[in-house]
Amino acid sequence: MLQRQSFGYWSMGLACLIFVGCSGGDSREYGSLSGMVTLNGKPAPTGTMVTMINPENGAATSAQVRTDGAYSFPRVQVGSYNVGFVAQGKETAVETNPDKLNQMVVDGTYKEPSKEAIIPEKYKTPETSGLSVSVDLGDNSHDFNL
Repeated sequence: MLQRQSFGYWSMGLACLIFVGCSGGDSREYGSLSGMVTLNGKPAPTGTMVTMINPENGAATSAQVRTDGAYSFPRVQVGSYNVGFVAQGKETAVETNPDKLNQMVVDGTYKEPSKEAIIPEKYKTPETSGLSVSVDLGDNSHDFNL
């Protein structure tokens, strides 16, 4: 009987240690960020990737621009970020699937991207864009005009 009780106390103790050890959770703070991305005064191309990198801690995240030019990061670690933009949408990006691209050419449906819809080279990486944003606790809003 004593053995069974010792095992019971030991297993309860282990369970408590695991629970306490795992309950520390994520101590980082988060906010949200949303806004509009415009290019030449119009909404940025649908699917444009917005990439943010925190140069201090390396935290990085990406989101896509919707058809109305809006973007949203529902959960971002609090801090300052450098921001870059790369067009990914079907209207502006070169198709990355060669079979699909070839079929579009054969079908006559391929269209070259509009020059005014092409994001300038300088904005393509967070390191070269010269654009930044700060994210604080709670809801944050920031528009980018490229």
